[in-house]
Amino acid sequence: MGRFRCASGHLVAMLHQKIKAIIGLCSVCLGLSTTEAIAIPTCVPGNEMAEVMPQLLADLPSYSNRVIQRARKLDRQEDTFNYVIETGLPDFRPLPLKQQQFTAEAVDTTEQIFFTTLDKQYINDATVYFENHHWLFVTPSDKGWAVVHLFSIVDRPAPGAIIIPPRNTTNGSIGKAIQLWLRDYNAYCAN
Repeated sequence: MGRFRCASGHLVAMLHQKIKAIIGLCSVCLGLSTTEAIAIPTCVPGNEMAEVMPQLLADLPSYSNRVIQRARKLDRQEDTFNYVIETGLPDFRPLPLKQQQFTAEAVDTTEQIFFTTLDKQYINDATVYFENHHWLFVTPSDKGWAVVHLFSIVDRPAPGAIIIPPRNTTNGSIGKAIQLWLRDYNAYCAN
């Protein structure tokens, strides 16, 4: 039993290193790698979300971990908070969403972005890594980009495990972090 636990822990550590290496390589390829915790944003001409999103994702772990730390209660006996380690690359291919109940009078400018985060959580003396999948809706506003909704789902830990439906995380740590980053970006890049 002890050998299995040790081998399993070693396997998890190896998988984590490989995932981090792959994410790191993808970040370097796209120029997302920085030595700063939060980089000064590069203002994008035309404010195209496809060019803004990689900057947001590069800073998202720092922003979300700050949101998580602010939400902590210092007198808690147990600490079961997640810590965001890395973010994956954005996917801008939207799911077709049809208006079933009414006819839209204005043009829909909402953009859909899919991305993942690698999170770490300490439970007792064990470190648990898991992946969250996020579906972000943003729209341009008079102040820049604004969050409409964020839905998230935890990756299934094992084949055959119960799938938890997506939950609205617009006001969760990732949603708040995205709102804060967009607020800072919009203020920095205001015309």
